[in-house]
Amino acid sequence: MKNKFLRTGLEYLPAIVTALLAVITLILYATVITEHEVSKYLCICFIPAVPFALIFLNRKFTLGIPRYLIMLVCLHLILSVDGGTAMGLYGRLPWWDLMVHGFFGFLGCAFFYYLYFRFEKQPPKPIHMIVFLLLTIALAGIWEMYEFVADLILHSDMQGVEGALAQGISPLTDTMTDMMIAIAGAVLFYAALFIRKVFFPKRKKGGGEMS
Repeated sequence: MKNKFLRTGLEYLPAIVTALLAVITLILYATVITEHEVSKYLCICFIPAVPFALIFLNRKFTLGIPRYLIMLVCLHLILSVDGGTAMGLYGRLPWWDLMVHGFFGFLGCAFFYYLYFRFEKQPPKPIHMIVFLLLTIALAGIWEMYEFVADLILHSDMQGVEGALAQGISPLTDTMTDMMIAIAGAVLFYAALFIRKVFFPKRKKGGGEMS
């Protein structure tokens, strides 16, 4: 019983750390940041539920998602929501936005690739790789739509429209840039797969190369 409780605790540890950092971020955002937006409060409070749901589904349906992938999901949430959205690093560090969205593209394709390999027991075909890319782009688009709807309903500026207009930049530039950087991250993942297959091929026990 004790070992089972310990294993469960270790399994949920990345989600717990994400939630604790969300609490710290919430306190800092409420006390240190001068401009407050309801949409950002919602992000800080509800986004940590994602890894908990992911781990629960992983256990419930035996998806077999490895812990390192879940840890990467938690890391992305911390970088994007806690750092970028709440602490304003998107505006303070121009490269932060590019890093987070590129990371999302890479992680999204890696996630779909792993799930396919987990259930089909074979590498995906090129058409499947395209589907993974489209699904990743769709997820990025859903987040952009959330920002748009939140800004519309809550009169916030998660998309940075006011800042873009102040700099004489089209507000559409931020959205399109985010989408393209996510695609670049996905392409980087596929490039890494190609390099691994060409230069570090796996070998069968008999010494032959695996396809």
